[in-house]
Amino acid sequence: MAEATSSTEGSWSALFSEKRGERAETPELLKALTPLALKRANAPSQHLVTLANILSAQVVLNGAAAARTAGRELAPLCKPALQQQQSNFQKRDAPDVAIHVLSFVNAAEVCGLVEGQLKASPALTWLKALAKKPQDQEDLLLYRCGWIALALGEPELAARLVGGGALPGSFTPGEQFGFNVQGFIRYLAAGLEQKASAADMRPAWQSYVEGFPLNMASQRASWMDLLWAGRVYYAGFEGLPVAEVGEAVHSRVKPAA
Repeated sequence: MAEATSSTEGSWSALFSEKRGERAETPELLKALTPLALKRANAPSQHLVTLANILSAQVVLNGAAAARTAGRELAPLCKPALQQQQSNFQKRDAPDVAIHVLSFVNAAEVCGLVEGQLKASPALTWLKALAKKPQDQEDLLLYRCGWIALALGEPELAARLVGGGALPGSFTPGEQFGFNVQGFIRYLAAGLEQKASAADMRPAWQSYVEGFPLNMASQRASWMDLLWAGRVYYAGFEGLPVAEVGEAVHSRVKPAA
């Protein structure tokens, strides 16, 4: 559980608070937007761009079971959205549309709504294309791409996307990065390369979690990013099945009663 620190915007207590209202509003938003997305079931990408962060918030704030209930009708849209982006990537649509669709798929996978669709998608091809000219993209998008590369088991690609040069040949267990998202992604990449243990990586993950509310308040992260990071840590180092990652993240960040 996250520490119940203070009632400021940059705390987990505030993110879960009734005053903020997001925890209660998220399932209502999903309920309201689902019929609109279903009307374009053969070309749902634009709707999933909006729904990706909302479903991610539902997983984090209300848990995997609640996310499965709220997102059940939307799950079948994952495949057609990925197919649509396979045709539109860097043509009709900007790259962030495809990355949002992948983030929706990730939220659906980590709460158990779908499985195997990230690995079956063209994600790796898209990431390699973006890595050729990372200077053309904003940092927030590149960091999200870095998470996706790590989730696909591509640490060197993640490092190319987020910048900072080649990964170091050595690895120091137990480091923490606080608000430094780029440093945390590169550290996870090095950990994957060096086959680090969960114990080696846990302090860095805990530090990221504790700093996440402030990162989100300053628009340096979103709910989507937390679920990507959680997938990399829990599936990649703790060995959890992907379908159990969402509940693990929810349990980790929910403030103590």
